[in-house]
Amino acid sequence: MGLSAADRLLVGLVLLVGCLGTAEGVEVCRLADLSLVTQTGEFFLAVTFLGMGVTTIIFVLMMLKAASEKRKFYFVTCYCCGIATFAYYAMLSGQGWLISPSCRQLFYVRYLDWFFTTPLLLIDLALIAGADWTYVAAVVGGDMMMIFGGYMASISSGHIKWLWFAISLLIFAPIVYTALVTFKTLVERSHPAVGELYNKMSWLLVVTWACYPVVFIFSEGTSDWSPNFEVMIYGVLDLMAKAVFGFILLLSHEALDRATNPPRFASIAGGTSSAYGTQMSEQKPVESYI
Repeated sequence: MGLSAADRLLVGLVLLVGCLGTAEGVEVCRLADLSLVTQTGEFFLAVTFLGMGVTTIIFVLMMLKAASEKRKFYFVTCYCCGIATFAYYAMLSGQGWLISPSCRQLFYVRYLDWFFTTPLLLIDLALIAGADWTYVAAVVGGDMMMIFGGYMASISSGHIKWLWFAISLLIFAPIVYTALVTFKTLVERSHPAVGELYNKMSWLLVVTWACYPVVFIFSEGTSDWSPNFEVMIYGVLDLMAKAVFGFILLLSHEALDRATNPPRFASIAGGTSSAYGTQMSEQKPVESYI
């Protein structure tokens, strides 16, 4: 973003903070070498901020009219977009960034956003699938480790950067497996509408998330892409993974009804005439048989 003369002097004072902890020592960036977001990048930040903010408001209004048993989906999705709105407001306000060892403006608040919102997206998938919370805790913990590894890669340089990046990708692999295989196996036992919704949501999330490492490689990794282009691409991906994801989920009324009100089955015990595994029918009053 555009900096005044005073701001540039301040940047010079914090350069050492931005060049922390690499195995190759501290590199001091010259002001002429700094790669910063300009007004073009600020425009994309503003667009993404407005998109996230308006989406959050719409989701809150939808939640107020939703049935109580379905509000868990609305809560999770509202928090996801709300946190992203806060993060983009911070970036638009010139907060939450530092200078990386590659003399590039790095919005670390973006990783703080992902640390909280990506687990919420996985929880949404788990709620659709009806997954056991043991599996949910495992995949959420792995996701947080993945984001932490990505952040460490962004503030590192040389082989240390790519080692952190590789560790993060290794953790990403079982997350993809859980979304596309483990949770999907649970959904296959549900109503077809739930399975169709889960397939759309899981593939949208996995394909979108798979693009983030590519952006990292060419932006924070090799600096081949400008900070402005990086801001634009990350903004599009965030809107896809959060806002579009949320609209598809919350507008799928039949699937949400089926996911929150699964068929009830008769118990083995109880001496009823219904066989185990068959859907229970409503009990009629005695008078109806007279």
